[in-house]
This record gives sequence, structure tokens and C-alpha cells, in this order.
Amino acid sequence: MRPETSAAQAVGHVDPATGAVTPPIHMSTTFERDAEGTLTAGHEYIRADNPAYEQPERLLAQLEGGDTALLFSSGMAAGSSLFCVLLPGDHVVAPRIMYWGLRKWLSEFALSWGIDITWADTTDIDGIRAAVRPGRTRLVWIETPANPTWELTDIAAAAEVAHEAHAVLAVDSTVATPVLTRPLEHGADLVVHSATKFLNGHGDVLAGAVVAATDGPFVQRVRAWRRGAGAVPGGFAPWLLLRGMRTLYPRVRQSSATALAIAEHFADDPRLTAVLYPGLASHPGHDIARRQMAGGFAAMLSMRVRDGADAAAATIARLQVFHRATSLGGTESLAEHRGPAEGPSTPVPADLLRFSVGLEHPDDLIADLDQALDHGVDGDPAPLPPNDAFGALRRTVIARGGDLRRSGDAVTAVGSPGAVEPVRDQLDLPAPTATTVEGVLADVVNPAVVAHGGQVVLVGHTDGIVRVRLDGRCQGCAMAQVTVRQGVEPLLRRHVDGIRAVVDVTDHTAGPDPYYPPTKR
Repeated sequence: MRPETSAAQAVGHVDPATGAVTPPIHMSTTFERDAEGTLTAGHEYIRADNPAYEQPERLLAQLEGGDTALLFSSGMAAGSSLFCVLLPGDHVVAPRIMYWGLRKWLSEFALSWGIDITWADTTDIDGIRAAVRPGRTRLVWIETPANPTWELTDIAAAAEVAHEAHAVLAVDSTVATPVLTRPLEHGADLVVHSATKFLNGHGDVLAGAVVAATDGPFVQRVRAWRRGAGAVPGGFAPWLLLRGMRTLYPRVRQSSATALAIAEHFADDPRLTAVLYPGLASHPGHDIARRQMAGGFAAMLSMRVRDGADAAAATIARLQVFHRATSLGGTESLAEHRGPAEGPSTPVPADLLRFSVGLEHPDDLIADLDQALDHGVDGDPAPLPPNDAFGALRRTVIARGGDLRRSGDAVTAVGSPGAVEPVRDQLDLPAPTATTVEGVLADVVNPAVVAHGGQVVLVGHTDGIVRVRLDGRCQGCAMAQVTVRQGVEPLLRRHVDGIRAVVDVTDHTAGPDPYYPPTKR
């Protein structure tokens, strides 16, 4: 059967017990053994295996042309699992432009766990080749089209470079879906989806998926991680996901056609400085898109508003048909002023608006955008943030509570030492000259955290055990542990003899105004 038929019929499943064409919902978390202790139907416990997962996994593996598929509790759980199974010291290559949630997670957690990350321009195959380290690079991660500027990476060329370095190539294909691109056919080893988006398509499921070309050792470790971490969906989400995947092909094709119509309509609009969409001949990745995308160029596009960030904010405020909301891939069209949504570590220009095109009539969406753009706000166009190696590293440091500033060849670091110390080897930063605990705190740590309105106070130093208290906006900060463990402690150990441990004795629950609140930011 062609993939459209497999999707529409949910792999042709008919329930053998009842004859039901619609699959049953499996909500049980545990499964019975017989008197001899044998599992009656091969299922043991929901974290290990579950009949609720089997049909959507089988369908997705078939649509992607893979050997096996694994469902996860979210797209973040699926994507991060590939990094969680790596070992400290392993090296990965990741794109400078990618989904911000995973980029932020990599900055905050993968770096903390000793995974060495090189941020590369993955639209440039020579850039990927320069970034990989044969024998050390274990994973090359690409996203194509890349959110939210929709840059394209040549999957076949990236696979060749990754495999020459004995690394695994993983492709985030959330936006393309198997309707438009099947990365495994181009040489990728793994495909990752935020199934919350287009695969489900109705905005009512949180799920993710990994599809593998072969069920080898790497995937077995990912499966073990999923089971051990409990990163699995419940019984109802896979049923909803399968329901959504039945209409995947007509949904994606119609939304993609509408997105192309919108992009073409506004391509030369004087109120915009750019329309970012792979289906336009002016897009720098258009030739690659034509080679590896079949049947459309996806349902996502972005626009840069000519008069800058204020005009972009005013434009999105006037939309009446588009919903102003995060996420993508649903039946309703969504719009978002993406830079402010991502925060200070974003590489996204401040004048960029991101659109997820749904199933509405294209004329209604075009008319809505036209009226919203009709009243510009005077201002300077926002510059495009630099997409270079320093800019990528700087965004990592910003996500962890610090910043880097460059003047000529000199680089200075500000903010949390915990943000800077893990990347010190990649920077030519002057080493501290202090040789006492008091000196390091006074000369290095506190001049950095004062920018956050905080202070690190020495409480005591006995038998090599240093006790510190975080005051001001450092108290209760979500980055407090990173500051102490990856900033203060390495600095003290490196420059003060006899340090055995650094202990944080701060009452963080009493922090009234933390620099990074421990809630979503």
C-alpha cells in the first residue's frame, strides 16, 4: 500500500476481538502473568511496552521507511533522549538555528553533563565537516527546515560527513513530516518528531517519536533510557496520535499549498524585508528543498517586518484570523512574535513573525495579514543576529545566566561564572590571579554576578570545605546550582590549594526576586 493508504487505515488494523475498524484504547499500566509466571501477551508494564504504542509506532516506522519507532511523552523527551544516552566527553554537532527549547536544554543540561557541543552552520556542509571530530563526535544533529528561519540542510551530504566521522546522523523532521521528506532514504540514521505538532495535527496531544533506520545498539540504549526515565506517554495519547495521523497526508499537503500561496503573495511586499519560506525561489535553500522535499515545502513560514521590532509587535496585535499562540501543526493558523518568546539567548531577529498555516481558506489568511501589515510603525529595521561560531557560543552562555562581549580580538565574560567556566577552553579569557578563597570571590566571582544584582558570600572555610551563601538576586535563582558547581567550585579548586568541596548553605526558598525565576522563562 502507498503511505497515504496506510495512514488513512491506521496500517489496515481491525480489532480481532470485536471487528472494530477504529482501534481500541488501552489504558492499563500493567499486564497479567499466567500461573507459571509467563506474560500472557508479552506485555509487562507501561514503561517497558504497551499495546497502546504498537500501532502508531508501526505506522510511523512504515511512513518513514524505518526499522523501528519509539513513542515518547513529548518531542523534548524524544529529542533529548539521543543526547542522554551519550557519555561524558562525547562530542556532538548541533545547528546554530534550531528549535529553541532543545537548544536551551542543550545549553543548560547537556553541557552540565560533560557533553561537548559544537554549534555549526549546518546549511554549509563544509561547516559540518570542519565541526566533526573523527573518533570523538558521536552524534550530528540537524533540523531541516530549521525553526524559525526555515533554513535547509542537505541530508544526504550531512549523512556522508557524519558517517565518515563514525557518527550517527539524527534529523529533526517535525516540520517536513514523512509526507514531504523521508530522511532515512537520504542516509540519516534517526528521525525525530515532536508528534505534538503535525503528526497529531489537532493541538490535543503531547508526544514525541524517534524512528531508526536499524534497531542497533544506539537505538537499544535509547529504548532503555525511555523505559528507565519513564519518558513514555499514557494510554490515551497514542490513540489520539493515531487518530491524527490518519489525516496526516491531506492536512500537510493542503496547509503546505496555502503556505506557498501566502509566501508568494507577500514575497515582494514593501512592508516586509523578507519572507522566509523554502518554496520561494529566492530562499537560499530552495534547490535543496526541491531535491529532498516532495509534494510541498511545509506549512511554516516567517516574515520580517520592515520597520523593526515595534512594527512586528503592532502587526501581530492586529491579526484577527490567525491565533496568537505558541506551537504549530494544527488545523488552525497560529502566529507568534518569535524573538521575545524565546528570550535573550535567541538567534532570531527581533522583527521576525512566525506563522503556522492551518486549514483555513488561503484568501482569509492573506486578507488578515494584509490588514495587519497596513499600519506600520516607524523605526529602524532590526539587524540579523550574527550566525557565527562566537554568536552560537554566546547564546549558550546567555542561556546559562551570563554573557560574552567581544572588542576586536578580546573577549570578556559577564554574569554567572557557572555560565562561562564550562566553555572557558573555547575562549581566550585571562586567568584569575587570586590565590585565596576570599580573593577569588572578591576579584572574579562577585564582579561577574553583580550584573545580576547578586553576591556570593564566604560563610566559612574549614579543612578544605568552603561554605558559601548566595545573596540578592542570586538567592533562589534557577541557575544557583550551576553557578556554584560549575563556576565557583572549579575556580576555587584551580586557584586555591587544598579545596575539597564547596557547599551552598543558602536558604533559596527565601529568595524574593531571583534573577532567573525557577519557573518557565
